[in-house]
Amino acid sequence: MEFIRYIRILFGFLGYMAYAPFFTRKVNKLNGKEREEYIRLHVSRWGKRSFKWAKSKVTILGLQNIPKNGPYIIVANHRSMLDITLIQGYINPHTGFLAKKELDHFFSIGAFIRALGGELVDRNNPRDAIRAINNLIQRIKSENQVVALFPEGTRSVDGKVHEFKGGSMKIIMKSKVPVLPIAIVGTDRSMPKGTFYIRKANIAASVLPPIEPNVFENMKTVEFANLLRELVSNEVKKLEGGEHFVERSQSKSVGSR
Repeated sequence: MEFIRYIRILFGFLGYMAYAPFFTRKVNKLNGKEREEYIRLHVSRWGKRSFKWAKSKVTILGLQNIPKNGPYIIVANHRSMLDITLIQGYINPHTGFLAKKELDHFFSIGAFIRALGGELVDRNNPRDAIRAINNLIQRIKSENQVVALFPEGTRSVDGKVHEFKGGSMKIIMKSKVPVLPIAIVGTDRSMPKGTFYIRKANIAASVLPPIEPNVFENMKTVEFANLLRELVSNEVKKLEGGEHFVERSQSKSVGSR
């Protein structure tokens, strides 16, 4: 059964890679509501199928905390490449990411990332990093783009939530839009770092209430980074401990917009 599941996932992945160029061309031709609906339909379907094919169970807590419209910035811990797929499938399909430039040479992934409003960056070129960050900030402000950031900078291999680095925090502080903290567990068991094989696993994400810009506008970057890290880290511990969450308030935000 495990081998059959692997073959199903492999063919599914190859099928979507073959479809990606057609998807990106279609997205670039569409505008407005029609474009948004097309992205949401196809990207959310892809995201959810990645877990369905592996027979994984996905639990999302705090769905009421997700803003109906952008712009806002998702901040999450990072354990697996599937973190991106989880956000696209269950949180917001039309989410842009900062990704390494090497992905531009892997099938049509680079074009796919750009179609969703993301940016590819050369990590060894500081000038290119500044360019990508400025483009992302501009898109957040002018196009109401939703962006997801993984401030740890790389995938955690020990399960801990590591230091939130300054580059991601600069995007947040300059954009001045709500921040949506999300804690993710289980994706590393489904697709560990260093492998492309997706295994069956129990996966959970907890969406915390958005933090409005007035809450952090007078905070130092390091101070806000530490606050976000503590929020996400504490929620990760709750998810891993199997605690039952007290029903959260229906309040949509922390602070006033």
